[in-house]
Amino acid sequence: MSLTTLMQNIDDWCGTPTPGHPPRPPWLRDILTAVVVAELSANNSGTAEGRALYAAAARLYESAAAKVALNPQPLPPLEEQPS
Repeated sequence: MSLTTLMQNIDDWCGTPTPGHPPRPPWLRDILTAVVVAELSANNSGTAEGRALYAAAARLYESAAAKVALNPQPLPPLEEQPS
């Protein structure tokens, strides 16, 4: 599955209310996106691009978590994999 398709699925799922249920919270899309980007960074963990992706994911997650959590927890630090 391509990243574009995955992001479209997240946007569609987060934006489409389930009949008979309350709407999904607006911050859910940001948290799911942060998780996807963090997972993508794992494929490039030893590179500058991987670290930049992880940093972007952490910023997105932290901004969404600040809207939601009473005591938001940061993403764990990026573990460097041996080359």
